[in-house]
Amino acid sequence: MADIARVGVVGCGQMGAGIAEVCARSGLEVKVAETTGEALEIGRTRLHNSLSKAAERGKITAEERDETLGRLTFTTDLGEFADRDLVIEAVVENEQVKTEIFQV
Repeated sequence: MADIARVGVVGCGQMGAGIAEVCARSGLEVKVAETTGEALEIGRTRLHNSLSKAAERGKITAEERDETLGRLTFTTDLGEFADRDLVIEAVVENEQVKTEIFQV
């Protein structure tokens, strides 16, 4: 089995942001997708705040926070996931939404 180095996370709500954070903290390159630029900014802020709180509480260093943030990229284009070794779907539990994602 090939090593996983590049992960895609579809959805950056509570669950998706947590998955993206764990993957990035583990040293993986993570691309996060959302449906709109607004949702993407909310997700980016959620991740930044979570990592900043972890640094403030001494769970990670400021350097680790910055390195983790550097491994995160964001997009609204699922076509950018073509180079991902693994894609994780973490969108709202709605059959129509999930069907649309898997058709891409």
